[in-house]
Amino acid sequence: MKRILVVFFNFFLLILPTLAWAAAEKAEMLQKQVNLAKLGGVNYFFAKWYNDNLWVYAIIVTVLMGAVGGIIAFVTDIFLKMAGLDVSKIEHLE
Repeated sequence: MKRILVVFFNFFLLILPTLAWAAAEKAEMLQKQVNLAKLGGVNYFFAKWYNDNLWVYAIIVTVLMGAVGGIIAFVTDIFLKMAGLDVSKIEHLE
């Protein structure tokens, strides 16, 4: 019985995005556009991608956030090493 419930639950999770897609006709009224008139530089770049292609915007922002996180971790590692703290990998003993 539990296995059947799990199958039905997974089927529901797979069908849910399709139901949301069916409501897209109503959602088109909710699309927002960023006014590009007074923007310049990096702000214009991101706002233009946001207006033109939301998927590309999402990919760019995701990659950029990962890169910034990596840079922050690398710089923090350098400062901790200069302070004399051991920042090497932790060895797990079981």
